[in-house]
Amino acid sequence: MNTNHQLQETLSKSEILFSKLWGISVDGMRLTDGNGTIVMVNDAYCRIVELDKEELLNRPFTVVYHQSEQKRVLETYRRDVINNEIKTHFERENTLWNEKKRWLEFSNTFLDLTGEGKYTLSIIKDITERKKAELELADSAQKYRMLFNNANDAVFVTQLSKLKLYGDFIEVNEVACKKLGYTKDEFLKLSPSAIISPKFIDEFNKQTERLLTNSHVIYELVHKAKDSKHIPVEISSHLFTYEGKPTVLSIARDITERKRVEEKLRKTGLRLRNLASHLQTIREEERTAIAREIHDELGQVLTVLKIQITLLSNKLRDDQQELKDKIISISNMIDDTVEKVQRITAKLRPYILDELGLIPAIEWQAQEFQSVTGIKCSFTLPNFELFLDSEKSTAIFRIFQEALTNIARHSKAKLISISIHLKAETLMLIVKDNGIGIAQEQTKDFKSLGIIGMKERALILGGEVTVEGIPGKGTEVRVEIPLNNN
Repeated sequence: MNTNHQLQETLSKSEILFSKLWGISVDGMRLTDGNGTIVMVNDAYCRIVELDKEELLNRPFTVVYHQSEQKRVLETYRRDVINNEIKTHFERENTLWNEKKRWLEFSNTFLDLTGEGKYTLSIIKDITERKKAELELADSAQKYRMLFNNANDAVFVTQLSKLKLYGDFIEVNEVACKKLGYTKDEFLKLSPSAIISPKFIDEFNKQTERLLTNSHVIYELVHKAKDSKHIPVEISSHLFTYEGKPTVLSIARDITERKRVEEKLRKTGLRLRNLASHLQTIREEERTAIAREIHDELGQVLTVLKIQITLLSNKLRDDQQELKDKIISISNMIDDTVEKVQRITAKLRPYILDELGLIPAIEWQAQEFQSVTGIKCSFTLPNFELFLDSEKSTAIFRIFQEALTNIARHSKAKLISISIHLKAETLMLIVKDNGIGIAQEQTKDFKSLGIIGMKERALILGGEVTVEGIPGKGTEVRVEIPLNNN
């Protein structure tokens, strides 16, 4: 009776349960003798190695491997059996006989079933798909780590909890450590509030609340480094779930240089606005002075001429009708000249603005505009007097004049509605026409000097001018000027 037959008989008598397990197991099972010859295999093993039982039994177990691996694997097995050092559990990638690569997991144990030597029971699992996923995950983790640490910006990962308002750092990149002067171990012991300038804690709290609602926020903050250096940053935070807990990924970009440039531009812009304001003040003063000089000097001369020509007319005899007609013509020319002088002085600086105030000046200007252009103007004005300083009243009046000029040039309107009212210490002037409307691009065009001029006048006073148009339905100019001196 050969060994195989004896083994089968032993199994059938004493290990019926093992035999059933052998047959139904989803894992490959293989029994080999001390030389590495296959004594038994189950169906699952045959499926793994893609060979039939007849091709495996009584042959070296290495038959399932590629020729390039067979000798090495068999020698290792025999050495382990002799030294009684067989590996009980391990994973290995093998190339099978058909050149397919497989990752296999082995669980080995020695058995003495017949008293004729050691047998090795191997339980074998095909873990190729799992291993592939693990390797891909490891590769992704490596790439993530490389990107994480080689990013140009500081990156922080914090995990929120009910016990701690800001949570804890669970990961930071090398840039964050370098920028703020902490080691990674020191970082992981800190709360996020420890790296925020105390003046910005309230802002950080507000943005954290927004983050919990919107899952993504972008805001500016000032970080405080280990050496107390302050670093302005722009933070982009994303909320996600990691290991069942709310987690925040924050990318902090150092905007020190950007802030420096912004401050430089702000100061330059402020100087330019101050210069523009000064020039406008000088221009208004010159207009006022010229208007006064024309009114006083030229007006007086014309008045004297009118008186003299009248006296001269009274001295003429009845038979000097031709001279009388000439004098009447000259007198009419003087009257026309006086009216022209009044119009010129009004354009330079309407006396009504200084004498009666802004609202009467706007009514007068609208009536003048209506008489010249034929565009009807309607009013909604307050029934109380506005007390504005000269600078504010002049700026609002000039903005109003520019708005009317633009309407006359471009709108093709038939009707203008003008309204003034107060809202929370702010004067609001709204000029709306029913013309062709203005496109949004035109309101932002740097070549639209009229609109730019209006906006600059308002900006100098801490106010704002907005121009909105709807094609075919007209344009609205809204002027908002704060009344307080701040």
